[in-house]
Amino acid sequence: MKTGKLDWKSMMSIISLLPLDDVDVVMGPSQGEDAAVIRVRDGFLVIHSDPITTGVKHAGYLSVHVAGNDIAVRGVKPKWFIPVVLLPSYFNEAEVLEFFKDMSRALGEIGGVVVGGHTEITPSINRPIVSMTAAGYTASRVIFTRDAKVGDLVYIVGRIAGEGVGVIAWDFEKLLFEKNVDKVFIENAKKYIYDVSVINVALEIKDYVNAVHDATEGGVLQALREVAVASNTRIVAYREKMVLDKTVDVITKAVNVDPLKLLSSGCIVATVPQRNKREFEETLENLGKEYSLVGYVERGNGEVVVINGSNIEVLKEDIIDEIYKLWR
Repeated sequence: MKTGKLDWKSMMSIISLLPLDDVDVVMGPSQGEDAAVIRVRDGFLVIHSDPITTGVKHAGYLSVHVAGNDIAVRGVKPKWFIPVVLLPSYFNEAEVLEFFKDMSRALGEIGGVVVGGHTEITPSINRPIVSMTAAGYTASRVIFTRDAKVGDLVYIVGRIAGEGVGVIAWDFEKLLFEKNVDKVFIENAKKYIYDVSVINVALEIKDYVNAVHDATEGGVLQALREVAVASNTRIVAYREKMVLDKTVDVITKAVNVDPLKLLSSGCIVATVPQRNKREFEETLENLGKEYSLVGYVERGNGEVVVINGSNIEVLKEDIIDEIYKLWR
């Protein structure tokens, strides 16, 4: 089978084997939806699990923010965390402690607490694997990816591929030096690992959006596709409007990966009713957050149309993240 996430057809076959129906489940497994939503008394419990399998350095830190982001894009603050951590046998005690110090740092940044979990040394793996479950509670609106509407404006908020080049800088530094990448760009990229949270931004813009989706595995193009599929619409996006940071551009070109298909935690896709355009943009400007208006939503059946000058690409399949090229 292919590396990375299972395609949705395979997932549907798996999901069909599992019990799913419950009167209190508002949102269960569904493509493009970031987190489960469960009715609890007068509010909703929002919960999600996400693995970190493609990073070594700072995987503990990333696990908190990547899982927490999936709660925040629902318009809910993540609070409770349950890590399942598998560490390779070559890790020594100091490396184990460093792993959890990184996790603690991330939790402190967002006010999260650990409420359980599991840790073990596993000789069958060659790098850390952590699956983090995050949860939050709200008594107000929950945002769904399926709620993107025809006529919405499509924005990308945050640094495209920042997480991806951060992972590359930490885990493939030797390769970058071999490709003659200037040390300044490598050191810049390493800092991007600490800029992967969308929690504050997502909570600030929640009143102005129809849908929000974070760009993780498969990058911004996969995030756009998941919004289109979940909402049964077509997204038209202009590649030249997807502005790349200089460091991202240099590093992705050096290792021959597409930044639009690369790990992008810290970056979100938002669909915004035209009537909310001004308030949405003003909120981001007040936060000092970069954003680009890259396209719009129209009638369709889950496609993403990427226009690049005279070239038009129609995405109808899930994207395999470019980071796996390097691990292979």
